[in-house]
Amino acid sequence: MRALEAVAISVIFVIFSAYFHVIAVYKPPSLHVYSVNRALAWLLLRSDSLPYTGKLKGLIVELIPSVVYFDDGESIIYFRDSARVYSFRIVWLGYNGTLSPRVVVVGVEP
Repeated sequence: MRALEAVAISVIFVIFSAYFHVIAVYKPPSLHVYSVNRALAWLLLRSDSLPYTGKLKGLIVELIPSVVYFDDGESIIYFRDSARVYSFRIVWLGYNGTLSPRVVVVGVEP
C-alpha cells in the first residue's frame, strides 16, 4: 500500500512539474504585474497604518503612475478611464496590535 501511495505522489508531482514548466516557458507573466506587486509590497512594509491615516491614496498615485482606480472600502476614486484594468488587492490586518482589517483594491492599466 505504501508503494502505491509513493507511485501516486510521484505521478502527481511529474504532472505538476510538466504543467508548470510549460506555463512558465510559453506564457510568462508580464513584467508590469511584478512592478505593481513590488510597489504594493513596499507600501505594506513601509507602514502598518497607511490606510487608517488617509495617506495611502497619495502614495499609491506617487508610486504607480498607471493607476486607474483606488478603492479603500469607504469610497472608490477613479483617476482615468481604461479599457483594460488589472486589480490588485491589499489587506491590512490592523495597526499597533489592533485587529481591524482593511481591504484596499488598486486598479492599474498594463
